[in-house]
Amino acid sequence: MTISLEPGTEEHRLYLRHLAHYLRHSRQILAAWDHYSAQHSDPETFQPHDEDAYGVRQQQRDADTLAAFSRVYYPADELVDVAEQQLAQLPASDRTRRYAWQVQELHEATERLYAVYNDWLTVRAALPESAQPGTPAYEEPLSESYAEAWHYLTQWAIHGEALFAVNALAERQSKTGAPIAVAAPPAPVTAATARRRAQ
Repeated sequence: MTISLEPGTEEHRLYLRHLAHYLRHSRQILAAWDHYSAQHSDPETFQPHDEDAYGVRQQQRDADTLAAFSRVYYPADELVDVAEQQLAQLPASDRTRRYAWQVQELHEATERLYAVYNDWLTVRAALPESAQPGTPAYEEPLSESYAEAWHYLTQWAIHGEALFAVNALAERQSKTGAPIAVAAPPAPVTAATARRRAQ
């Protein structure tokens, strides 16, 4: 990526607003998916009643989540880089170490998202000329790419709030010039919940 982002600039605040929009939208998408999954799966085995319809709805979830992330996608690595810079200026504590771990999770998720996209470009370039958008030959590998990206988008949904917490701490410290107490992070989505949503 070629974006050069400085903390506290209007551009930085704009991308954080885009991230806030994604976090809200992704929660809505996940809530709708959880509702659909509960209504269309066996409550004991969690197996879908209609695998084909369930698969189509799952593909829609993946595509909707990626679309919601579109305004964050390109500056994602820069947002993570800014947070890493800000963390380096904050006093060490259990909370800042937790934020550092979350930011590292975002760093890895972003790298994987970019890799998934590059893989899709390679696949798309190798498709026959007859494989146009709307045809199964095009849509099936595209859906597979979306499905692979969804896990990393979920990581952003789980850990994205850390960027706001780190930015708020850095801004407060910049204003006061003194170490500050670190507020507790928002409750994360549990691994069990993430696994259930991936079904």
